[in-house]
Amino acid sequence: MNVPEKIIWKKCKNCGFLQHKTHLRCLKCKKTEFDKIEASGSCKLLTYTILKAPPAEFRDKPSYVLGVVEFENGIKGLGQITTQGNLKTGMQLKPVYRKICNNLNDTEVYSYMFKPLE
Repeated sequence: MNVPEKIIWKKCKNCGFLQHKTHLRCLKCKKTEFDKIEASGSCKLLTYTILKAPPAEFRDKPSYVLGVVEFENGIKGLGQITTQGNLKTGMQLKPVYRKICNNLNDTEVYSYMFKPLE
């Protein structure tokens, strides 16, 4: 199994705006100095959708759930939800790192999924 990457965002040192790590300057104030912020703990489900016509990489699944979550420190993430039943916005989830599919060239793809807390 692959080693999980940490979920990292950037926090602007000038205005405190949180943004994805790939941006070179702050989307709010345009400054270029950041602190790295790591997502940790549980998160809440902000919104979700059930894909009933998944792309070819997910051909082994008739459908799956894709959701947007927010961690306690404000970091947001997009990923699959491990279940389709009893979902509601605001529910608490935890990130789990696992295989999500095989690419079209049959390479395994790993990422974070989000599992409801029990």
